[in-house]
Amino acid sequence: MEFEAAPTVCRYDACTLGPDGGPAPLVQPLRGGNLREYCSDRHRIAAHRARQRRPGPGSPGGPIGGAGGPAVSGPPSAVAAALQSMAADLGRLSAEVDRALAVADADRVARELEDARLRVAEAEARAVAAVAERDREQAAAAGFRDMADRHLSAAERAATRADDAEAARDGALEALAVAEAARDEALAARDEAEARRVAAESELSTLVARAEAAESAVAAAEQRAGAAESAVAAAEQRAGAAEAALAGAEQRASGAESARAAADQRAGEADRARAAAESRLAAEVAARLEAEGRIKDAERRSRTAEAAAGKAERRAERADVARAEAEQRARAAESARAEEALAARRDLAAALQAGARNGRPVRA
Repeated sequence: MEFEAAPTVCRYDACTLGPDGGPAPLVQPLRGGNLREYCSDRHRIAAHRARQRRPGPGSPGGPIGGAGGPAVSGPPSAVAAALQSMAADLGRLSAEVDRALAVADADRVARELEDARLRVAEAEARAVAAVAERDREQAAAAGFRDMADRHLSAAERAATRADDAEAARDGALEALAVAEAARDEALAARDEAEARRVAAESELSTLVARAEAAESAVAAAEQRAGAAESAVAAAEQRAGAAEAALAGAEQRASGAESARAAADQRAGEADRARAAAESRLAAEVAARLEAEGRIKDAERRSRTAEAAAGKAERRAERADVARAEAEQRARAAESARAEEALAARRDLAAALQAGARNGRPVRA
């Protein structure tokens, strides 16, 4: 038995994938199996087509084996083995022919020649079947290799999609965290606005109480001014009575003058009281106007706080909607990743079962 040495470089004549522009180096499997003769399937197919187009030594443009022999194609080791077996068959046939010619019985010689022809035809058929079986095995190996490449590509795509889904889920979680932070800020702003509104209402109630007190003080001042006016009228009446008494009785002139002086003094006091009441009334009116301004300012602040609260509620609603959408996208990505992983596992299991049923080694 002859052992073939493992090739170290690609056997394709036109291979230029090596580091120096020559044939590419080969790495044989360490755990046994079929030997690698080409660096890629493309070079293996190109070498096979070149061997098919190459003319054989028996006839111009014909395959190896001569005009009547079987067509043998494949790597040089297979061609050498086929030529050796054919030479052995031809040697046996020549020995049988010599023995047949040496025998006198022509019928036996004819039968032996016929048997020899049948054995040669059987050997040729076996050689053709072996070549066809080898081609089928190579095609099956190429199919298994392509299927394995497809499964690996599908697994890589599934892993990439899983990574994308993980990134999308992380982004959704970050968006959810941002939305929750925005919602918390909106709730805090709403609480602050509510507190401001309560403070404004309390201040408004205080200002209303002050305005009511000012109105009551104005009413009291008006009442005092009315009393002063009535006192002035009484004083005038008394002055008239004094003047009449002065015209009627001169003896009571001094008393009337003193009464008039007293009446004038009381009239001056009434005027001063009226002026003080008018000044207090003006101060109360100014206080009332200031209270009305503060009330309007409090109302504006309350409306601003209500608008901020409405904006905060709308932001919270949008944040809840974004969080729901992010959760839906994350669930959809996880389901898609699970489906792709399950499909890849099913395809890989089917490929392994098909390889186990065939029971043939895959040629690299």
